[in-house]
Amino acid sequence: MVFRAFGHQPPLKPHLIGLTGGIGSGKSTVATMFSEFGVPVLDLDQVGHRLATTNDECLGYLVTAFGKKILQAEGSLDRKALAKHCFSDADETDRLNAIMHPLIWRQEEQWLSQQQSDYVIIEASVLLESGGAKRMNAVIVILADEPIRFQRVLARGRQNELDFRSILARQCDDSMRMQMADYMIENNGSLQQLRKHVLAVHRALLQSHGVESGKACGDPVQFVPKG
Repeated sequence: MVFRAFGHQPPLKPHLIGLTGGIGSGKSTVATMFSEFGVPVLDLDQVGHRLATTNDECLGYLVTAFGKKILQAEGSLDRKALAKHCFSDADETDRLNAIMHPLIWRQEEQWLSQQQSDYVIIEASVLLESGGAKRMNAVIVILADEPIRFQRVLARGRQNELDFRSILARQCDDSMRMQMADYMIENNGSLQQLRKHVLAVHRALLQSHGVESGKACGDPVQFVPKG
């Protein structure tokens, strides 16, 4: 792993640290912990949701691409109808991404221009699948065993097993995540263990920057429970 010192002055542009993981891995919990440590966090999934539901420009692009069948009776976006239409067809998924990703990245740039910290966390469930890792200075991957992830998703009460399997099929697997990770955090244990590992990553990031990909410069740094 190659590191270069941050120096005494904050960079003109914060270093972008991508945060990703499969459904139920605990990615959002980790993002919250980084936020509690004072790190600015941008959730690109929430940005996309907000754009699709409140941005007239975005909604217009979606209706032009997929028709009025994706709208509710009163004219707002029917997210379930959009998901049903797009996620059952790879070409339609690509069309959706081609619309959403540039709009999301524009919001990301606007948000970044307002940040003054050494680094920020960019949280995204499909960071690797979308090619977003290329924009990051380093990538943190959250890993958890699939049975544990499944139970977490069911416990939320918003998705069933079919939903879980469908989302799982659209996301890359852990082997790809591990290949592209600079930092890996295992989240099969307690919140106390998880917070300890997140704090360790936070301290490492404060001490260093400019991390090249783990594949290019060595093995990724792992933070896993002991014993």
